[in-house]
Amino acid sequence: MKQRNTFRQNILSRFCHWGIVCGICIGAGFAAQAQDHESLSMKDLDKLSFDQLLDLDMVQVASRKPLAKKEIPGTVTLIKRDEITRSGARDLIDVLRLVPGFEFGQDINGITGMGTRGLWGFEGKILFLLDGIQMNEIMSGNALIGNNFPIEIIQRIEIIRGPGSSFYGGYAELAVVNIITRKPEDVNGLKIGGFYGQMQQGLGRLNGTLTFGKKFGELGVSASAYIGHANRSDATLLGQDSVPMPMAGNQTQSPMNFNLGLTWKGLRVRAFYDQYTTKTLTSYGSVLSPKALACNFSSSSVDAQYDIPLTANLTLTPRVNYLHQIPWQYNDSSLLNPVTGSPSLYYDKTATRILGSLTLAGDIAPHLFLTAGVEAFADNGMATPLTPRINLFQREFDMGGNIVRASNTVSYTNIGGYVQAFWTNPIVNVNAGMRIDKHSAVPLAAVPWIGLTKVLGNFNAKVLFGQNFRAPTIENIRLNAQIVPEITTAVEVQLGYQLSYNMLLSANLFTVSIANPIVFTTINGNEKYFNYPRTGSNGIELEYSIKDFWGFVNLNYSLAVANNNQVPEYSIAGREDMLLGFAQHKATLNSSFRVFNDNITFCPSATFLSERFGYNGLDASGNATYRRFAPTMLLNAFLQWSNFLRIKRLEIGIGVHDILGTNYMFLQPYNAGNQPLPGPTREFVLRVTYTIPWN
Repeated sequence: MKQRNTFRQNILSRFCHWGIVCGICIGAGFAAQAQDHESLSMKDLDKLSFDQLLDLDMVQVASRKPLAKKEIPGTVTLIKRDEITRSGARDLIDVLRLVPGFEFGQDINGITGMGTRGLWGFEGKILFLLDGIQMNEIMSGNALIGNNFPIEIIQRIEIIRGPGSSFYGGYAELAVVNIITRKPEDVNGLKIGGFYGQMQQGLGRLNGTLTFGKKFGELGVSASAYIGHANRSDATLLGQDSVPMPMAGNQTQSPMNFNLGLTWKGLRVRAFYDQYTTKTLTSYGSVLSPKALACNFSSSSVDAQYDIPLTANLTLTPRVNYLHQIPWQYNDSSLLNPVTGSPSLYYDKTATRILGSLTLAGDIAPHLFLTAGVEAFADNGMATPLTPRINLFQREFDMGGNIVRASNTVSYTNIGGYVQAFWTNPIVNVNAGMRIDKHSAVPLAAVPWIGLTKVLGNFNAKVLFGQNFRAPTIENIRLNAQIVPEITTAVEVQLGYQLSYNMLLSANLFTVSIANPIVFTTINGNEKYFNYPRTGSNGIELEYSIKDFWGFVNLNYSLAVANNNQVPEYSIAGREDMLLGFAQHKATLNSSFRVFNDNITFCPSATFLSERFGYNGLDASGNATYRRFAPTMLLNAFLQWSNFLRIKRLEIGIGVHDILGTNYMFLQPYNAGNQPLPGPTREFVLRVTYTIPWN
């Protein structure tokens, strides 16, 4: 028994060591503080208890100061690379579906996005970051998801399951998802990866990734390239008039992106380019044309920041960022022909943002860590000359509703400042902060935040209160010049207990209330954004995890109940306790089991969703109707073999998604006339990776 326990401790120590060394966040502005555990040797780590190893699993997404998850002033989920690869995830939807409260819905044009805690977050309410760089598109704040980012380059994902605007600004109202890519020393060579998926009646996806990383003295270089093609589904899609349309070849996703990172001493530079080409047959539920039309998204960004140590404990970090985007690009000439009945669908606009910030962070007293910063950005929008007048900026109307004046360009500025203090003391740790933002076109927004955390032996507790905001975007203002920021108030209570050296249990109670929610709708075929009075949700999230030498099991359950919803587009007739598109109850299992030896793992996973309600076409009077979707069970399995056939660094994985053939549907969480969007049917997948080391 003693030998078995020693073996377990060694395995756990080494597993956690590599997770620690490889998984430290390098997001924008997060690396100001030294990671003491990086200097620990394997021998030092082997002497630590599992408790101490958990404490070294630092998270920075909710604080500039690296903290253990149980002390971080927020409800945080950390997903490590090992969990991601073992699960056989096809894209970020598969990964984030394992997070309590996270689920997905469809927007227009067959595009999918995130929701959390029963609330639709695609409309600029969830901040999506890649190495600290904003991935939300500037025009509408949308964060697209679906076969568009390579799984192979991810080292870890840090998620705030709750508001984060007091720290991150206007898109972090409901949640923050920060993807941290692999550092040069994590790769130490060239890694080649391919992923193939086959659905029941056609291609699922075919993606390829190249990843390079190497340290040359103090210079670190990381780079990746990703290209692919996928069918959203091989099922049949119904238009608003219930006309069936085959999706294979007509609802496609073709990503291509490049990611380059350089580090040298305190300097960090990252350049990112993304081209996401999609095809779709429908827009607002109606058939666009006899053929599928392209709806394209492109984004490029350059980010640079430099840590300047003022004292041994205080760091000043200036940052500059340039972002250039062309989102929702419909520039097919057929859309300009009035014969199609929808000339206003032509959309070809460019958005740019130039951002600068200055952050001061460090210990200003033995038990007081302070972060203070200022941030300013300038947004510019430009429409091409062919853009119909209805889609231009700064429109002015006469008494008859006719456009008398409009502009092809528009510019806005925003300046904000924030301060956050983290005070540790024997009674309770206190994290408090405030952020103030002033946008040139909308009223000032000021949001406070306070979090109390306490660790007492195996028990830990958190009490969190904060107000958060969602600033209007360029398109919000274009369609409604009177739009004002949303203000969200959130209260959370989290309790956690370490049942044994390798077993954790936690429960989180929350209430989220959004005042003046900004909601997209259509009136007589015209786009519009409105501030409705309020919406929100209440609920609970339970998590249980166990890790040992044989693998791990993670279980979670989440409940979200509508809270005084006054948004008609989100409502379900006769069900005031639910919001459109999302299930009240969700349960997930993610597990991994060692087979024969450390090189082979078997990883079953499952997601259960209770009943949902979605749009079901129009009745005889032209009114929208809805139908109930029965509970869904998504069951997956993946077998991974490292050092395949004793070939070092060759990894083979095979698996199947949706084993039961439930044929999941993406529902639209607001009323815009779209029938349910079929997701992938049962899909058999193969993943192959090989690493060429550079010693």
